[in-house]
Amino acid sequence: MILFKPNYKTMKQLFFIIISLLGAVGHAQDKNFDLSKYKFPDYKRHELEFSFNSNGSNYKRYYEIPATSSYNASLYDDSESYFNSHLQGYYYFTNYKRNRIDWINTSIKGDYQFTKSENVGSYYKNSQPHFETSFSAKRRNYITEDKFFWEGSTHLGVSLNKRKITYDDRPMETSTSNYFSFNAGIGIGTGRIEHVNDLWQGYYILEKLKNQNSIKQDLNDDEIFEFSRFISKLHNKRFFDYRLQKIAELQALDSVLRKQNLIINDDITYFITLNDYWSFPIYFDRKTGKEVGFNVTPQYYHDYDKSDSYKNTSNAVFLESKFYFDHSKQINLNWERNFHFDLINTTLLSEESDENTNTKKNQVATNASFDYGYFPNTRTRVQFGCKYQGNEFRYLSSTVTKNSWMNTVILDLDIAYFISPQVQAGASFSDRHWFSPLNSTHGHEIFYNLSFRYAIF
Repeated sequence: MILFKPNYKTMKQLFFIIISLLGAVGHAQDKNFDLSKYKFPDYKRHELEFSFNSNGSNYKRYYEIPATSSYNASLYDDSESYFNSHLQGYYYFTNYKRNRIDWINTSIKGDYQFTKSENVGSYYKNSQPHFETSFSAKRRNYITEDKFFWEGSTHLGVSLNKRKITYDDRPMETSTSNYFSFNAGIGIGTGRIEHVNDLWQGYYILEKLKNQNSIKQDLNDDEIFEFSRFISKLHNKRFFDYRLQKIAELQALDSVLRKQNLIINDDITYFITLNDYWSFPIYFDRKTGKEVGFNVTPQYYHDYDKSDSYKNTSNAVFLESKFYFDHSKQINLNWERNFHFDLINTTLLSEESDENTNTKKNQVATNASFDYGYFPNTRTRVQFGCKYQGNEFRYLSSTVTKNSWMNTVILDLDIAYFISPQVQAGASFSDRHWFSPLNSTHGHEIFYNLSFRYAIF
């Protein structure tokens, strides 16, 4: 992470260039069918993935500065070791039906940090394991197809943290913090956002086969839609042997193309292309449609902190009210545009704490994001855009707790590439600016991340 004083002129120029490019892309249209006419079949999706990373450092130095007429002699004999590891696993389940949609997400995360440093006359060691898990579920029922809906949701989160610190000749200090949260909400809305990964995969395969004269040239919408619906159903089938799965899927794809009477040349090029573009489908989540909704969610939080010198327990109940708007548009095979807006009000209903917090009862926040996704092929995604976050925050003035407003503007660039159907490499870059009227607060940071992800299925 790099921190430095913000250059607002440069930021303004960069923002103008990005908006100009996004506007130019937004006018491009080259798909030859109307997505709004496509009705997605019922389908289910499972995804299980794990990721692990570990990093560390170690250094040791020794040097002496001899005494002079003005300064005493100095000796530096110090060393430092740092180690961090992170393991996380996710499971996602989605069940799409025309009149009902179910989502289930679970996650387990573990983290361990260790730091040790020594110098002449001083010693420091910090050991900190951390564990957290969460479960989320939501069901949406459509009263009228693709229009009015009501939904219910729930979320459970648990976090456990323990820390051991040894400093110089003092006794080791230990601290424990546990965090628990639970919420359950209900909402209403109108509209529907469809996930069009399978439709684009079917279109992509048919276009490649058409360009090499393996299938007929004059494809109509119904033929594209029928092939894509079959792909959605084929993805639902589970196999325990990857080789048998590949054989069965390619046989099924070839069979449906022959049933539709699309094949005009089934030479080796046809089978190679079919295999290649089926092996690397569009895993990236691509969406189309719009939704407007409102939900209310009671939330309970429990926080417990204890060390050798203090103990603090707090319990709080909030009511979150949120209005949101989502809009996603597939511009063409290679481009998409997404917009999201939230307006959130959080009301404190009750609070019990060992400390006198004098908390304001209502706090407001808003979020807005606008981004474009570029997909040059089925393996690669480049996503870039802008986000705004605004929220009230508490601060202590003398003995009174007051509220102020924080503005945050973020420019994001994210690149993901599938090395194989299970292994994904990624890189992200973020340029973040924040400013507040409180004490003329402002800041700027640049953040980057490199990652690898492995999905079991």
